Amino acid sequence: MLKSIILSKIVGSVIRHGATIIGGWLLSEGYADQAAAEAIAGGIVASGGVAWSVAEKKARNLLILP
Repeated sequence: MLKSIILSKIVGSVIRHGATIIGGWLLSEGYADQAAAEAIAGGIVASGGVAWSVAEKKARNLLILP
């Protein structure tokens, strides 16, 4: 259980930082304004959270995680 919680925090941080980097790059290159970059970053974070949830549930069903 503790292992799963630690992994969730790490994966969540990586997804959030990745989304921030992508949003910053879009802004600096002029592909998006601030509102669009925030929306894109929010979408990436939400999608990453859903993907992690699905992966965690599948891993539990395969008895990989306790």
